[in-house]
Amino acid sequence: MLDRETINEYRKLNSEEQKVLRRWLWGNAIVGATLLAALIVLATKVPGDKSEETAANATMHTQAKLPPERASMLPSR
Repeated sequence: MLDRETINEYRKLNSEEQKVLRRWLWGNAIVGATLLAALIVLATKVPGDKSEETAANATMHTQAKLPPERASMLPSR
């Protein structure tokens, strides 16, 4: 991950600069972890009852606009 040059550069920093860098790294790690968690939640969200209800409502509205002979040809869910 870190090469020796990077580690040596870090060690050359005074204690205040090291402290600022550590805070910056922790802040970025927290933001990255939060965004990763949000992405996982969005990716694993499986359509549930609400999606099925929406599809049923869309079918009902579509059937209501069609003439009766055409609405009966639509597949029922």
